[in-house]
Amino acid sequence: MLKRIKNWVGRAMGSGPDAADLEAVSGWAGAQGLEFDRLADGTGFALIGTVGGRAWRMEQSPAGRDFIVGAELRARAELGLSENLAIMLINRPLKESLEKRVYEQATHGVQTTVDAELPEEVRWLAMYDQVGWSTAPLEFWDHYALVADNRTQAQQWLEGPLMDLLQAWPNSAVQQATPFILQVQRGRVYLRLEYPQPDVPTLRHAVAVFTQACVSAQLLA
Repeated sequence: MLKRIKNWVGRAMGSGPDAADLEAVSGWAGAQGLEFDRLADGTGFALIGTVGGRAWRMEQSPAGRDFIVGAELRARAELGLSENLAIMLINRPLKESLEKRVYEQATHGVQTTVDAELPEEVRWLAMYDQVGWSTAPLEFWDHYALVADNRTQAQQWLEGPLMDLLQAWPNSAVQQATPFILQVQRGRVYLRLEYPQPDVPTLRHAVAVFTQACVSAQLLA
């Protein structure tokens, strides 16, 4: 237990992952034909691959959002999609937390406008309607919320292999309350996932989720 506490404190302060963890990730990446790089500042690593002839990059690095503790996986793929595609899948507890944060600021603060420092995801929750459909499992909607500009496109993107993967995280590293966001916007696909300590099963599945999200988005085009 003491070792786990020390590791958590170190990660929260921005220290990099253990060498043994990086070796395991590097070995797995090489076996998958992915390029592996350690970040220059020593705080994480990057994976580079292709999907549908397009390059993607995924990094484990210090969190870029204040609702993520420690480190995160952050992925991006430039797919040349329609600029009109706007879809965001977010784990439901995070959605509710962000909405509560905005509500409290509006009702208890003196500001008349939304704080410019609020994360981009808050604007999405305000701009786009939550969508859903009855053929998806209730357990899925307990775990995730979906907002989109076009419900039909959102359903086409999510149903099938992508939805199956999103319900099959391999271990307890990704739970209902684990911050997770998957977006299609500005012709790209993005992923964010709280990922404080590298482990290959979670990384493998995150790559599978992200690349399938890219494939499904390309099919929309």
